[in-house]
Amino acid sequence: MAGLTGLFRRGSTYYMRVVLPLDHPLLAERPTGRIVISLGSSNYREALSKGYAKRAEILSGAAHTTERVEPLLDRPRGASSPAFSLHDLHLRWQAANQISEDSSRACLRAIRLFEEFSGQVKLAQINRDMGDKFRSWLQQQPTSSKTARDRLVWVKSVLNYACNDLELIPKNPWRGLDIKTQTESPRKPWSDESLTKLFSHSIWKELSIPLDKKAGGSAAYWIPLLALYTGARCSELCQLQKADIKKDSGVWTIQIDDCDPTQRIKTIAAKRSIPVHDELLRLGFVKYCQSITDGSLWPNLPKREGKAGGYFSQFFGELRAELGIPPSMSFHSFRHTARTNLLCAGVAESVMDKLLGHVGTGSIGAKVYSHFSNDLLHKAINCLPIFSGGIKSFVIPTSQAGVLQK
Repeated sequence: MAGLTGLFRRGSTYYMRVVLPLDHPLLAERPTGRIVISLGSSNYREALSKGYAKRAEILSGAAHTTERVEPLLDRPRGASSPAFSLHDLHLRWQAANQISEDSSRACLRAIRLFEEFSGQVKLAQINRDMGDKFRSWLQQQPTSSKTARDRLVWVKSVLNYACNDLELIPKNPWRGLDIKTQTESPRKPWSDESLTKLFSHSIWKELSIPLDKKAGGSAAYWIPLLALYTGARCSELCQLQKADIKKDSGVWTIQIDDCDPTQRIKTIAAKRSIPVHDELLRLGFVKYCQSITDGSLWPNLPKREGKAGGYFSQFFGELRAELGIPPSMSFHSFRHTARTNLLCAGVAESVMDKLLGHVGTGSIGAKVYSHFSNDLLHKAINCLPIFSGGIKSFVIPTSQAGVLQK
């Protein structure tokens, strides 16, 4: 949570996670080195204030708490540092680095694979020969080279934490070990044939909104269209708020940002303003946005582990497979499609980078001082070709029609 390390939310309530220093007096009560407490508030600002106070109280050694919200792995009493295993360090590493639950689980799976391969070894027993053999074993498994590399990197991350943060070992014995990856099934831009298969579905032909909760109601209609006409990432589109759709210098724009506590962006370059394509205006996107009272643009789209795009990505993958569209044309392929079409239309690379949120490749001056008007960006985004498959314009549900704003 931006602003305070260890602040997070479960349901509607905020919690505070504090990682204790190795010499902290509360380690006698919490040998795992971590305290997790409820702040008893669903208001972000109030939780932030309480969190700062509670964190200071705990780190000063004045607080004694027995509350915890999840099972913790206990360090063997009286054990010296080398008695730690990677499994023992996992939750502490997660808390110290503010790792998401999805990433934490991926790391834990990698650690379990390593322990399956090597046995229940302790931290002090892990050496370079063991890492090299584990690397070879990973590459023999029926997975992609990228998956094998990710698993090696997760284990190396915990070893780095043990070395650099906790100083439990003098150096990371696996430093420099890596797995070369190759793209087994490269993503491709969407073909006309596959776009026709997708947008011939009843979602776009008959405005038949799926009942599947993962689809997020009206999000099922709009999010793939937004991807086609913006090239934005799935997560960026799924986390949009009503306030992110605004008129700037006479041009309707989509703001990709992390102003709301629920929003995240991949890189600084991802923070950008994308003019709304004329075809989206024709289909009724702005009217739809105005029909939403406040908050999320997709009020019926659930989050998975706090990630706005998790369930929708799953829904879209199932829809793609159902329609017989090859896996090489994934949701992310809309970004490839947008860049390819912009390139073919003669749009300058710096403008493409600005629209798609890519890091520019020019000089520092070009990156820092290149500013583009909304009018120029609007003309560029409209270079994306209009899909001519007869998509039906969106009609505001009767239940929402009364809240349209002028």
